[in-house]
Amino acid sequence: MNPRWAGFTAPFRWLIDAFDVGRHQPAVVVGAIIAAALVGFLPSVPPQLMTAAGSPPGMPVQVLFQAIALIVGIAVSPVLVAGVYGIIDGAERGQPVAVAQITDGFRDGRWGSLALLTVLAYLLMAGVATVMVVTMAAVAGLETLQSVQQWSEQVMALNAQAQASGSPIKPDAMPPLPEGLGGALAVILAFLPLWGLIGIGSGWALVSVALRGAAPVTALVGGLRAAFVNALPLVAFVLALLLPAALLLMLVGLVVAAVVALASMLGGLVGGLVTLALTFAFTVVFAAIGYGFTLNGWRAACDDGANDGTTGRDHPTPPMAGFEA
Repeated sequence: MNPRWAGFTAPFRWLIDAFDVGRHQPAVVVGAIIAAALVGFLPSVPPQLMTAAGSPPGMPVQVLFQAIALIVGIAVSPVLVAGVYGIIDGAERGQPVAVAQITDGFRDGRWGSLALLTVLAYLLMAGVATVMVVTMAAVAGLETLQSVQQWSEQVMALNAQAQASGSPIKPDAMPPLPEGLGGALAVILAFLPLWGLIGIGSGWALVSVALRGAAPVTALVGGLRAAFVNALPLVAFVLALLLPAALLLMLVGLVVAAVVALASMLGGLVGGLVTLALTFAFTVVFAAIGYGFTLNGWRAACDDGANDGTTGRDHPTPPMAGFEA
C-alpha cells in the first residue's frame, strides 16, 4: 500500500464513476451487491415485522437480534463485501465473474484477516466514541448528557408507539429539548470529520485485504494514513454535497412516506412490508454507489498495483471510466 495525495477534485471523480459501477457484467455485479446487502439486512427484519404487526419485541428479543447483527457484521458481511470488490475489480478487467465469488473469502484463507480488520475498526471507533463522550461531558456537563439520554429514550419510545399504531407522532407529544443540548451537538459536529475519515480509511483497508491480501494492521494503518492525507479534498467533497444530499434525502423521505401511508391503509403488516422493501431497495442503491466510490478512491489514494503473491497474477490498476474518459 502506498498512501498518497489523489488531488483536490478526486472525490468528485470517484463519485461520478461510482454511478456506473455495474458497467461491466452488470447482472453479476448487481446480483452480488444485492446478495451482500440482503445478508446484512436480514437481522433487522424480524423486529421490524413484529413492530409492524402490532407486537413490538421486548428488550431481550431486541438484544438477541442486535447480537446476531453484530456477529453477522464481524464474521459474515466483511467477507461478502470483499467478494463484491473482487467481482467488480474482475469484471472491470474483463475476467469472467460469478455471484458465488462473494463467498470466496470463506475458502481462500482471508476470513480471519477480514474479521480481524473489522474488529480492529470497531475497537478504533469505540475508542473515538469514548473520547467524544468524555469531551461532551467536559463541555456540556454530566447532567446535560443524562438529560440528553433521557430525552432520546423518550423520543424512541414515542417512535415505537407511532410505528405500532400506524399514526405519526403529534408535535405536542414531543418532550422538550434538554438544556445544554447545543454544547453536546457542537462536540458531535466537531467529531464528524474524524468519523468520516475513519470510515473511509477502514473501507480502503478492507479493499486492501480483499484485493491485495494485506495484513489487517498494515491495511488499517495504510487506509487511515491515505484518508488523512486526503482529508482536505474529502471534507470539501462532503461540504459541497451536504445541501444537495439533504434535499435529495428529504425528497426520498417524502416519497417513501407517501407510499408507506398508502400501503398502511391495507394494514399495519402490509405497511411494514412495503417499508422494508423500500428500505432494502435504497440500501442496495447506496451500497452500490458506496462500493464504487470506495474502490475508485482506494485505487487513487492507496493502491500501488503490486502483486500480493497470493493470486499468482499481477494487479495493474485499470483506468477509471466516466469523468476522466
